Amino acid sequence: MNRILTPYSLFGVAVATLLLSSKLIISVGVVHWVVAALLDLPSLPQLILAGVMAVPTLILIWKIGKLCYEAETSPENN
Repeated sequence: MNRILTPYSLFGVAVATLLLSSKLIISVGVVHWVVAALLDLPSLPQLILAGVMAVPTLILIWKIGKLCYEAETSPENN
């Protein structure tokens, strides 16, 4: 099965990925803010918490990009 690669489909991949990734980043930021506020963390532990939360966030953004690519370039959807 061949993927449909047109400028329109690649633009759709970029837009869908940016939309879903921005929602994910906002959600992770709110969780980080709530945890840091509840635990009353100073600056360095907040940075460590942000680093710990960044790894799964980047993995999820990668998976979102892959899913958007598969969905937008699928022949069944076009």
